Formats: sequence, C-alpha cells, structure tokens
Amino acid sequence: MSITQNTKTSYTDIKDISLVDFLDVETERTLLAHELWKDHATIVIVIRRPGCQFCREEAQIFDAQRETIENDMGIKMVCIVHEREGADEFQKEFWHGKVYHDQAKDFYKALGNGRLRTGGWEQLVRPSFWGNFIRNKRSGVKGNFIGDGSILGGLLLVQQGDQGLAYEHIEKVWGDIARADRVLEAASRVSGVAINKEKVLKAQKDHQALHDKMQASPLAAGKGKALAQDESEGSACALPEREEAQQQQQQQGV
Repeated sequence: MSITQNTKTSYTDIKDISLVDFLDVETERTLLAHELWKDHATIVIVIRRPGCQFCREEAQIFDAQRETIENDMGIKMVCIVHEREGADEFQKEFWHGKVYHDQAKDFYKALGNGRLRTGGWEQLVRPSFWGNFIRNKRSGVKGNFIGDGSILGGLLLVQQGDQGLAYEHIEKVWGDIARADRVLEAASRVSGVAINKEKVLKAQKDHQALHDKMQASPLAAGKGKALAQDESEGSACALPEREEAQQQQQQQGV
C-alpha cells in the first residue's frame, strides 16, 4: 500500500546513500540505502551517537515494538550511525537489530535539507531539552561520553521499493525522540495491518502524563538554565550522567 506523505526530507536524497554493514558479519559489505527497503517498507532510525542515553532510550522504545512492527506488519527496522565506536554495545544491549555505518553522514545531511544540523550549548536553555532530560532520567537508561553527539538525527519510514517516504521525525533538540504511537499509526497505514487501538491510546496517555510531570518538575522550571551557564565543554548527551555523578558525590560527602 502506497501512502503519500509530505515530508521535508527528499527521497531522492536518501535512496543512493552508501552504507556499510559491519556488525555481526564475517566480511563488511557496502550497499546502497534503497537496498534496505527493496522488498519491505523500513523504519530508519538515524541516531546521533551509540553511547548517547537519549539514543539508547529511543532504541529500546522501538525494540519493544519489534514484534508488532516487524512480525505483524512486515516492516523492517534499522539504525544508522555516523561513527562505529560503541555501536557493538548499542546493538547488543539496546537495539538487537541491524546497524549500518553512514561514514559520509549523508542521512544526517538529508534530514537537514543538504546540511548537517548540530546542537550547541544554547539548546540547554530550551525547556524541551530538560523535558527530554527528565524523561531519560526516569527511564533508567545509561550512556557514556564517547563520540560526537552534536549532530542531530531523526526517524524515517520508507515505503517498499521507490514509493517514497511515508513518515518522518526530524530531531529538533537533543533527546527529541520520535513518538512510538505516531510511528505505529504510520506503520499501520503503510502495511494495511490494523493495530490495537488500546495500545496506541495508552501510548498517547503515557506521553501526556509524562509531559505533565516534566512541566511540574523544578528542573524544567529553571535548573536547566543554571546548569547550562555552569557547563563549558563536552556533550549534552552525557549531562544526565554528570548530574548523577554529582549527586553521588554529594551523598558521599565528597
């Protein structure tokens, strides 16, 4: 089933991107992106950094939907990385699916209409970042400091063959992960397979409840801005770990 969707990302910009299949293979293989969705529609998650807590959280959220998306709907799911360091741990512990290397960062450029979109420290004063920060803290997902997490990513649902894009989510701020309920609904339209409406409604309610908690948090009310002024270097993907380490030191009287 072909679904027409107006997207900022151009299909022609992604279909011939060169990727490397490098994990869990005897010999690395280079392929063009359109080979991924030649036979099946495919969800492509373009992550910023394998060690980033937000990226790992997104991977876990969609990995939990794998049976519905891949088995019931027949839609593949893959992740794209622009660096290999930490990709093995990311795949084995959080994703459990295929990961491809986009060395030229062409997927990232396609999401930015031909240019790389990066996040700077000014993003730390945005309430949306601190809402994502709080959500991630509550998820219990941990990360590390390794790699470049400044390049923004996103998620694409590409239809089978050359039918184009059916859905996109372009990351606007660190931790701005795609909503699973909206991706499920888009996947249902593409596959023609009905999904449990109660599952979608629950995902919507959970998202709203989490949003309400974020707004009520003192962290979203101004703590983020103060921390942004204190920080001068490093990756914001690692900030949740930094605060946790600071809390542990305070508890130990360091």
